[in-house]
Amino acid sequence: MSSSSSNRFRRDPPPTHCECEELVILQTSKTINFPLRRFLGCVNYYHGSACEKFYWVDPDLPNEYYKKEVFKLMKKVKLNENKIDAELKRSFDFERSTMHKQAGILQMELKEMKASVGFYRKLVVFICMVVFILLLVN
Repeated sequence: MSSSSSNRFRRDPPPTHCECEELVILQTSKTINFPLRRFLGCVNYYHGSACEKFYWVDPDLPNEYYKKEVFKLMKKVKLNENKIDAELKRSFDFERSTMHKQAGILQMELKEMKASVGFYRKLVVFICMVVFILLLVN
């Protein structure tokens, strides 16, 4: 009797490969019928594979109420993620714009410094020539 009752709860081991002989990967359902329920499925499922074999890892939720509540929470999380993404994009765009402005200012300063160095080089050459001429004259 104990062996028959223990067999009732025994599950087959999860598959490692699907019908098309590709590795299965852990995925998460995002549908209203199976919100956040994890399953093992073909690695090519979302790339147009005809392989539709999958293996549920998580048990199903007990009733429709819980499924709807979890799905609502999933939608809230997604909405908040989208808000955060939008805020991060705005922040990134602002920082990038600020950096471009600063880079422009630094490039102008560098150009001015190079021009200044060129002027001082010419001045040094001129002074050296004057000193050389004065030495020749004396």
